[in-house]
Amino acid sequence: MSGHSLSIQEIEALGYYDFMSYLEVPYFQAGGLVSTEKLAELCRLDRDKKVLMVGCGAGFSACYLAKKVGCFVVGVDIAGLSIKKAKERAKKEDLEEITDFRIGDAYALPFEAGTFDAVITEFVSQFLDRDRAFREFARVLKPGGSLGINEMYREKEIPPKPAEKIKHAEDIFSEITGLPFTLPTPEEWEKGLEEAGLKNVRVRKYRPTASLEEAKKLIRAMGGVLEFSRYFSSVAVKMIKYTLISKKTRYRFRRLGEGKRSC
Repeated sequence: MSGHSLSIQEIEALGYYDFMSYLEVPYFQAGGLVSTEKLAELCRLDRDKKVLMVGCGAGFSACYLAKKVGCFVVGVDIAGLSIKKAKERAKKEDLEEITDFRIGDAYALPFEAGTFDAVITEFVSQFLDRDRAFREFARVLKPGGSLGINEMYREKEIPPKPAEKIKHAEDIFSEITGLPFTLPTPEEWEKGLEEAGLKNVRVRKYRPTASLEEAKKLIRAMGGVLEFSRYFSSVAVKMIKYTLISKKTRYRFRRLGEGKRSC
């Protein structure tokens, strides 16, 4: 992808998600593209639907859905660099006619009521004030529209020691992202959605695992084995480079590793 290189000072000044977009990390959601396709199925997406992806990041999942389903996808994100990268991706993949990316706040979406057939978030809603966000998502949905979220959760009853580890992970993710981070139980997710006025709420538990199916989807989405290899080699080189020369980057990656191990 195009884009000028940033200085170390500029890199270290980036927020967490702008930083990850600059590295061109494709997505964060548990379950990867397999889960994205499942959300599309549950939300009954087709080429006639208009879809909003809140917290779209660098636009990987949004472009994937636009290309695979043929629906018109609007992506919003509070991080400006993420939106820049998303627009670059859409242009590269010749998807500009069926995508639109813009800076936007999940609590004040820049759209009229009843605009979208579906609203989707992936690894986003757990960082939000769910009452405020869900009511705003519901506002921009058309009557009969669908809200699909793919987020992490914690079981209702867990022993004290694992509970401590999860709390430690929540604190770490809050620290490195600069956003509140909590893991609701499935029951809390369901209650929050219903309190926002949403109907027919269904919560499905899924424990993601590495799979050949996901690897194949990702390789195809990247444009084949060669492009996949080039892409991830570029990401790896950037990660190594900034880890070596930036104390703040080393700290971010170390804390991210701690958080993942604690979940």
